[in-house]
Order: sequence, then structure tokens, then C-alpha cells
Amino acid sequence: MPGIDAPMISLRNDALAVEIAPLGAELQSVRDAQGRDWLWSGDPAIWAGRSPLLFPVIGKHPDGQVLIDGARYPIKSHGVARTARFQTIAQDAISCTLRLTDDEETRAAYPFPFMLDMTYRLEGASLAMTARVANAGAAPMPFCFGYHPAFPWPLPESAGLHHRIHLGNGASPRHQRLDADGLRAPDLHPSAFADGVLTLEHQLFADDALIIPEGAGSRAWYGAEGRPGIALAFADLPQLGIWTKPNGPFICIEPWHGLTSPADADEPLDRRAGAILLAPGEARSFTLTATFGVERPA
Repeated sequence: MPGIDAPMISLRNDALAVEIAPLGAELQSVRDAQGRDWLWSGDPAIWAGRSPLLFPVIGKHPDGQVLIDGARYPIKSHGVARTARFQTIAQDAISCTLRLTDDEETRAAYPFPFMLDMTYRLEGASLAMTARVANAGAAPMPFCFGYHPAFPWPLPESAGLHHRIHLGNGASPRHQRLDADGLRAPDLHPSAFADGVLTLEHQLFADDALIIPEGAGSRAWYGAEGRPGIALAFADLPQLGIWTKPNGPFICIEPWHGLTSPADADEPLDRRAGAILLAPGEARSFTLTATFGVERPA
């Protein structure tokens, strides 16, 4: 991945070993004690991402510009965090916290003083990821936040088997799609889930991501029946994206707070579906916990 030149941060316990890059505070690898890899490898010939952080926007914007307080700012897809270098402010054998604060470059795209702390902590076979967003300025700060982890498809020990995503709430939520410009189309489509279960097929992603604006709950399991998979718990992240590249050997299961931009160039960020308006001095935290190598709960 371009720009990853600083030393990786390595965390380890008896069950897992993980690596995190200071660039984007992005998770780079998850390997268990059996030597199984649970995170996509980031092959740049297919997709160089592995687990980018989405802040303060999710996805693309009309003409690459976001509308904030009546002014338009040029902003990259998924915002400023994924290509920014974080500073390590705490680290021990099983945890670390990395910090991003605003600077001249971020303020050109997003005109707010902020602090984004990203903490990774190993807890047995689980990796807890917590982002804390703080408003360091004197004005209300609109933002969205999302996780974008990519898991292998197929998973270890599951080649040739059907892979499924099970929602913990058993719901079958409807979804939206992106238009030809990568912007969120307004139509709601019939659910791709059946009684809370999505059977993964690459054809599902011929028209890009599935975007679930509500109803996905706060837990999911990904894997093949009867084989070790990945259990996910995501607090205060009510929207969900599911995506892969055409015929990609990975699946992204992306809990978000906020949605991608619609085609309406005049929609301000503070009116974006799911966006948060954070008061001066306040902070919000978002936790995604992944537990690796577990069969689907009964």
C-alpha cells in the first residue's frame, strides 16, 4: 500500500497476532495461533485496501466536493483519515492507540478542528476496535464514521463452500445501490437476505455495494456453515455496507454511522442520513469487535 514506510505496530496474545499501519491507522493483518489469516491481504492488483477508516464522510461526493456551511470543499472518497498518518500515543503488548488531529491538509477538505483516536485491543480471540471522535473547535461539527474491514472469501478451511452473512437480529432489511457515478440512488430494493441470512454470490455485487440504511442490527456472523468464521459486534453503527470488487477474493462487511452521498450536490453534510452533529467539546465513540475462528452461534 503506498506510503506505508513507518514501522508496523504489532500486538500479540496467545490467540492472535495483528499488525496496524500508522498510515490511516489501518489494520493490516490478523493471524491466529494456528497460522490462519483472517484479513484480506491487500493485493494492489485487485484492491489495496485492507481495513480503511471512513471519516468524516463515507463514499464519493458529486464532483468530489462536500457541502459544509454553504461552502464546497474538495474531499477524497471516504474522507481524510484513510490517507493520513496517525501518531502512536499509547502501546503495550495487546493494545495501542493512534491519534489523528486536524492540520492544514485536512482543513482544506474538512474545515473543523477534530481529534480522532483509534484504539485496537486484543481480548482472547477477539480484536476490539474503538474510534473516538472529538470536536476540538467552537462550532458544531457534522461527520460520518465507518469501518471497512475486508475478510477473505473464501475463509480459511472453507474453500468451495457457500459463505453466508447471518444478522444477529434475524431481520431481512432492504438495501440501496450506487448509481453510475458511485453516488447513492434513492430507491429501496427488496432484501437480499432471507430470514436474516445472506448467501454470498459475486453476482450480488455486479452493481457495486449493498447499502443497508436501517435494520441490520448490531451483530453478524460471516462464514461457511460448520466451519470457523468471524463474529462481529458493532455498537452505535446502525448502517451497513457490504461490498467486494468484481469476483474479488474478499468481502467487506462495513458498519457505519452515516450513509454515502446522494447525487444531490446541494445536500449539506449536516443533513446527510445518519450524520452526527457533534457539539463543541463533545466526543462519540464507535466500537467494532471481531472474534475470529468461531462457528456460528446457535
